[in-house]
Amino acid sequence: MKIGTFAKIFDVSNDTVRYYIELGLLLPDKKNTQYQMNQSSHDDMAFIAKLKKLHFSLQEIQQILSYQRVTNFMDHEDIDYYNTLLIDKKNQLIQKKNELSRAIQLIEKSVHTSYPVSERENLTGVPLAFVNILYCPKCHIPLEMKDVSINNNSIQKGCLTCTCGYEAVIEEGIIITANLYETSPYPSYFYDIQTIKEMNHGMINLFEKSNFWFQKALQKIDLKNKLIVETNIDAFVTLPKYIDNFDLCASYVFSGYSLAMLKKVRKRIEGINPLLNVLYILNSDLNLPLKPLSIDVFVDSLTTNDFSLLNPQFPIRILKNRFHSDSIIVGGYSYYDSSSKSLRNISSIYPDSHQHILFPNYIEENLLVNGFQIIQSENIGYCTDPGPFFDYHVKDEKFHMLMYLAGSVM
Repeated sequence: MKIGTFAKIFDVSNDTVRYYIELGLLLPDKKNTQYQMNQSSHDDMAFIAKLKKLHFSLQEIQQILSYQRVTNFMDHEDIDYYNTLLIDKKNQLIQKKNELSRAIQLIEKSVHTSYPVSERENLTGVPLAFVNILYCPKCHIPLEMKDVSINNNSIQKGCLTCTCGYEAVIEEGIIITANLYETSPYPSYFYDIQTIKEMNHGMINLFEKSNFWFQKALQKIDLKNKLIVETNIDAFVTLPKYIDNFDLCASYVFSGYSLAMLKKVRKRIEGINPLLNVLYILNSDLNLPLKPLSIDVFVDSLTTNDFSLLNPQFPIRILKNRFHSDSIIVGGYSYYDSSSKSLRNISSIYPDSHQHILFPNYIEENLLVNGFQIIQSENIGYCTDPGPFFDYHVKDEKFHMLMYLAGSVM
């Protein structure tokens, strides 16, 4: 009998039969280069199939089959040996069954049957406390407000205008500025389930290490009555993960280019603490409608990487007039070694990028030019496979992560 016919009888693949032959579980005849499955192989395969149903491993089956071939289970001692193996396997399966039962019970307890709902859900908007710092990014004067709808001490909708022609609108409590991307510049967001599934685990762990660094650095800063701003929330969000540890007296601004992402971040933050003073801005050019000298702490959660990948400008340069002499930047920056092939890929894939983005000294040099100096830094590690969304990455090259704290030298 040929292998193909034999495999069909036992409902296995030809490769499985060949593998069993290789292991010595099956001992067919061989004519020239062809195996011929004999009656002994048929009997052995039937015995193997029975033992597999009893959850014996191939290694265990090999031992039992060898013992059977030597003794043929002819006397009481041999049969007792086989029975002992069966009883031991039964006890193992009972233990496994109990473990599975406990695991099922834990899963049932862990499944969320209800979800936290903020009492202020769908009611949050632009807090009235932010009205005094909403300024025209062109003229740097207070924006005028009209057609305003206020609910629960926050603005739900309205228009923001300036005599120079600048306009922004408030919709569903979110400020929507002009000059937005027509489509997302990135294939997905880090809060997206599919993205998380496709992200490399090493890269996710590197991001988590950076989150720990952000948290420790921010906890050492007195945030009381401070304005903390984080941009680039579509790709990487730092503050919402740890915002419950920060000062209730602080004010927070989150900016991104996806309305859906802003709403998702808002929902998460409201679930953590609905009493926080938070402003959400839909924006893609970093010309935020904020008062000059208003930003106390800027969280650069890879804003520099992602913005300069799509623009020839350094992001802090655009935001420069919003900082003051005591402003602090807590940031993360990814880079390659200067000889990396990945750096050459960037200019061809992203022709509008800054010419030195992802170079080792890019962040330090450009911060200094724009009035900031790194006062603390730490390279927290690297990843050689950041995942499919880093389309410029060359396999096995090191994608480093540098964390830094910068102070103003203005």
